[in-house]
Amino acid sequence: MKRTWVALGLLCMACSTLMAQKPLTENLGIAGNIKSDYVWRENSFFEEGTPCTLQFVTKLKNPAKNEDKYQVVLFGTHQFYIPLDELGTYFTAEPKDKNAFWAMLLMKKYPDAFKKDKYASLRQEQRLEAEQYLSELKKNNLFYNDAAIEDYLQCLLLDMMPDKRILEREIGVPVVRLLKSEAPDIMMLGNGVLLISTGMLAALDTEQEMKALMLREMSHYMLDHALVTIQQNITRANRAAFWGSVIDGVVAATERTLYERYDFYQPGLLFATNDVVQSLVNLNIARRMGLDYAPKLETEADKVAISYMECMGESKDALASALHKLNDYYLRENDVSTLSKYGAYGTLEERLKGMPKPDLQLVDRDFLVKMRGVVSFEASMQDYHKKYRNARLLAMKNIDNNLACADDFLMVARGMMKQTNTSESNAECLLYLDKADMVSEVEDVNITKMRILLMLRENMTINAVDMIKKYQAQLDALYQQPHTDEDAEWITAEHLWADQLLERLYLN
Repeated sequence: MKRTWVALGLLCMACSTLMAQKPLTENLGIAGNIKSDYVWRENSFFEEGTPCTLQFVTKLKNPAKNEDKYQVVLFGTHQFYIPLDELGTYFTAEPKDKNAFWAMLLMKKYPDAFKKDKYASLRQEQRLEAEQYLSELKKNNLFYNDAAIEDYLQCLLLDMMPDKRILEREIGVPVVRLLKSEAPDIMMLGNGVLLISTGMLAALDTEQEMKALMLREMSHYMLDHALVTIQQNITRANRAAFWGSVIDGVVAATERTLYERYDFYQPGLLFATNDVVQSLVNLNIARRMGLDYAPKLETEADKVAISYMECMGESKDALASALHKLNDYYLRENDVSTLSKYGAYGTLEERLKGMPKPDLQLVDRDFLVKMRGVVSFEASMQDYHKKYRNARLLAMKNIDNNLACADDFLMVARGMMKQTNTSESNAECLLYLDKADMVSEVEDVNITKMRILLMLRENMTINAVDMIKKYQAQLDALYQQPHTDEDAEWITAEHLWADQLLERLYLN
């Protein structure tokens, strides 16, 4: 009977304590141990190594004298508290799930985040900036729409984001959007939208690399690195003036390229000119939104991503592998201004020196299959921007992995034709066109047009005339199918070209 009354007394004490506090998180259930001997309220002693479970972070309404109001609630033989600021001193755990990982990271590195959202007004401003930016990207047709790939990447993201409330300021569920940009870029905006460029998807070879880069951006987002960066930026232009100048730049870029016509037919697919892409994906915009992270913050995000991968039993070398591929791309392009997004020129290489050397030959067949369409699109976009060497490299990635479509073979042939004109190279181009014909499910006007050009190079006039007539018939068939106004304009222009070419050949 006496034991019952004691138990009830302890229960009542626990209940009254719980009512005198405000939980700041859900129940986290993180199993760990006391790191060093700990005395709580002078009547409870916990020896180093004592197993216990971290339950939640709380704010005490009536703390005892000299007691911090922000406490972490744990349970060993009974419930007890550790001051939030001293958690790292007295508690240790090896997180085994995503909720535990992010909770431990925030509690140990950023305990102030649980106390007050000191960035509240700046956070709202950052969200507005992000919405403005996304609006400009949509207006200028810079989103790559593929629901299957977006959903695949969204699932990867959800697998790594905490699904429990860790902070009083709720961390929203991020959303993946794909960006038409040839440069490998990834950035999480202030409203939780994770932008991943087609160039990034085409540059990577494994799902592990993709996850590691996502984790870096999640780390920046969870740890408020963008807001820290914005605060450190001394000058900040008026929002309306800043976005007004961005829009002016896009208009000017559009006008400069208004009369460009692409001679490669991509039904229903619009490419943005390189000038427009560069007007909307550049360092000034990244700096405006606080995404120009200092080397110290970049290194911190690297360490968090590697730590997460290691804790979850995944490849700790994946981040180094992905970053090597980004560095190789920018060095190959000699793009100093773009490299600056990853710190001052050379900073990325310095960070890579502190990481394990990865096996860059590793590939993930399932990932490559998922990305084959993006690689083909990226090759076509590089070709559209007259970067024929890059287009060939990308197309060969699909070809070498036995994942090529007709456009991949065509991109290789087009690149060769733009840069060489010998009997040997022309014969090689024809072989690539034959391969394109073999894998194409329908008659492809692009293959036919390239055959015409190769025949003209080799002075095969009679064969060229027959091929031009075939090309005109294919254009007529295209016009009979559902098509856009842009398609109709392209078909009309190609018909005119074919008519004029036939007239010239007949005159000869």
